Amino acid sequence: MERREFIKKAGLGAAAAVAATTINAPFVHAANKTPIKWRLQTYAGASLAEHVIKPQIDAFNKAANGEMIIELYHADQLVPTGELFRAMQRGTIDAV
Repeated sequence: MERREFIKKAGLGAAAAVAATTINAPFVHAANKTPIKWRLQTYAGASLAEHVIKPQIDAFNKAANGEMIIELYHADQLVPTGELFRAMQRGTIDAV
């Protein structure tokens, strides 16, 4: 086998390997599905939150098919109500 033929065949083999890896990469990512979890704290107390925001969160969680889950926390459960937006900026909670 001549040197040029060897280099051409080796190059084609390497290109095929890269293509196979690229094509299969989404399956690797999909196999490791872990749901995204957000912690949402509302300023409202438990009784108001149950009627106002809980139905929307339940609908969202159902529509997300387990790919994303929003956990609801009521006033002062994780952080004081006056600190909600600063806590979100710091990443202590994910949504207000």
